[in-house]
Amino acid sequence: MNAAGYAMRCGVRRGRIEFMNSVRAGQDIAYYVIVSVVLLVVLWLNRNGTVPGTDVSVAAFMLPGLLALQVAFAGAFGVATVLATEREDGTLLRLKAVPYGTVGYVSGQLTRVLLEIAFSMVLVLVPAAFFVPGLMADGFWAALGAVGYLILGLFAVLPLGFIIGSVFKNPRSVGGWGMLVMGAVVWVSGIFSPLATMATWVQILGQLTPTYWLGLGLRSTLLPESAVVAEIGGSWRTLLTIGVLLIWAIGGLILAPMLLRRMARRESGSSVAARREKALQRV
Repeated sequence: MNAAGYAMRCGVRRGRIEFMNSVRAGQDIAYYVIVSVVLLVVLWLNRNGTVPGTDVSVAAFMLPGLLALQVAFAGAFGVATVLATEREDGTLLRLKAVPYGTVGYVSGQLTRVLLEIAFSMVLVLVPAAFFVPGLMADGFWAALGAVGYLILGLFAVLPLGFIIGSVFKNPRSVGGWGMLVMGAVVWVSGIFSPLATMATWVQILGQLTPTYWLGLGLRSTLLPESAVVAEIGGSWRTLLTIGVLLIWAIGGLILAPMLLRRMARRESGSSVAARREKALQRV
């Protein structure tokens, strides 16, 4: 096995270990459960309403968007927070000394986030299947298509995480300004209401984000065909959806290692020590 392949294998192992440590921690499990319960309550309260002009329940329409929201926050905001934290504690500095360190780091982050998303999806989808009407009307093929979109969507939103994590210097800034950025992206993505019903400028901005296309792809697999009338142009635009997500995903795989190498080059022992001292003063 060459050095790059070995680094990727180590990264995958690290991501798996980090996920297992997370599900063993009471605080993290509480977070998973609380978020899942909140989403399920929202779906339950909207199970009887219908999207105007269709016979699709509001809960069924919202569910793909909520799944896209989980992917967006885990793949973008979550990665940005981890990146800023490990920049502050010196982890990124060590990437300079490890052969293909950026390759291993990116593969580790991908593995960890993919496992976290899968775990979160199970907590939401299994209970929702009992009370959300019309969910996965096509059965197995719908579920398979949704999994494909979720994986592709994760790769597509990953660039946002590395961009936000590289812009802000510490996890506290990510938690503040980064949350505002992600909130704006989610708002224009049509996750909670049909983008076709929003202003034209919002529709234009929304279609520039990967989260809109991820939500559209998930709706095309999880909702009945009649729901398409609520979409822009009255079409699922399947080929365009896959194409846009692929462009974002390919761009992310190219951009992520470049941003990491750039951040690692800027790191030094003195800068890490200065950030640690500043963090301790805040405590």
